Amino acid sequence: MKVRDIMTKNVITANENESIREVVLRLREKKITGVPVINENDEVVGVFSETDILSKLPDILNEADKIPLVDVKELTDPPIKTSMSSPAIIVSPDTDIKEVAKIFLYKYIHRVPVVENGKLVGIVSLGDLLKAFSES
Repeated sequence: MKVRDIMTKNVITANENESIREVVLRLREKKITGVPVINENDEVVGVFSETDILSKLPDILNEADKIPLVDVKELTDPPIKTSMSSPAIIVSPDTDIKEVAKIFLYKYIHRVPVVENGKLVGIVSLGDLLKAFSES
């Protein structure tokens, strides 16, 4: 089975210059945990996910006793390009889903953008993969 058989085609994305706050609110609104990040040329330049947000917390938590007040605006104003995982691990529509399973397993990620001819055409999540394996 190929990625094109299981990918989601209507992909919710974020622009690399959007603020962390804007993208986190979109994740919450859409009930998703991550999005491909594109630049002004619609090229995939990274992936932003809950893991990227959580990876910032240890620094804040380690310094919490020294910081009298954490400024949420300061934490959420920067563009997501400062926090996203980059470069994005991408696959093509013709990639076998077993290869995607290996990527998820060994790279510890939960989604991969699907790119064809340099343009985003879909996304495959861990949920998509599990559903495909459970139906086969």
